[in-house]
Amino acid sequence: MTFLPGPVYWSHVRTSGQHFVENDPNYGKVYHVGSPAEELELLNQDGGLMWQAHPRTKGSAGYPDAVKTEPHFLSDRFLGGSFQSLPVDQSEKRLCEARCLGLLDDMNNWAGPKYMLAEGDTYMKDPGDETYPQLIVNYVKLREVPAFDGDWTPIARALRAGDYFVSSGEVLLHDTAITGAGPKRVLSATVSWTFPLDFVELVWGDGNTTDRRILSTTSLPPFGSHRFEIPFDTAGKKWVPFAAWDSAGDGAVAQPVHLR
Repeated sequence: MTFLPGPVYWSHVRTSGQHFVENDPNYGKVYHVGSPAEELELLNQDGGLMWQAHPRTKGSAGYPDAVKTEPHFLSDRFLGGSFQSLPVDQSEKRLCEARCLGLLDDMNNWAGPKYMLAEGDTYMKDPGDETYPQLIVNYVKLREVPAFDGDWTPIARALRAGDYFVSSGEVLLHDTAITGAGPKRVLSATVSWTFPLDFVELVWGDGNTTDRRILSTTSLPPFGSHRFEIPFDTAGKKWVPFAAWDSAGDGAVAQPVHLR
């Protein structure tokens, strides 16, 4: 999947004698992409992003694992993978616990920073159909919403910086931050929720393995809000994300922060 912050004309095939970039009399600048390296160059030139659609399932089974050492995956243009709760397993305590969150952990141990971006298959819709209640969505931190026909570079920059979180809507993260210096840090997050909150967690990886600290929140009432302050030691931790989950398995996931 690719995201470009503005209109781009390009073809998926470059015929013999065609240049990678052509100045077409009707369309102006046109790319003719003939290899993965050229697609990456297109994204570099136009500030675009790419990610793996429905990773590790359906037609993307085995990916992005199969390309984790390839230049396009290691590039900062490769954002990560799509987050969509399929296949559904109601025995999991978190939405898409194994496939999506497991991939998020793995990608950040392989390289980084890599993120999960919510996606939804809507197909044909009638005017009365709802989409928001059934979809996992991205809450992106922006100064303002770009015009539909304007420059979407602020969205691309916010996504690449991880300035967003993924949620099914019942749990929201109003802010998250890591403060402190040296080995002693604090992760702060203000969370609001609808159904009773079950737990919040701080997850981390060391480049090979993943671990987590889970804090039970079952004493908090429904329709609540709380600011969490979680101290942690940076020793052995390469990256750290935060997530909150309610009693129905709904949740909100902040993108991993790679520690320096």
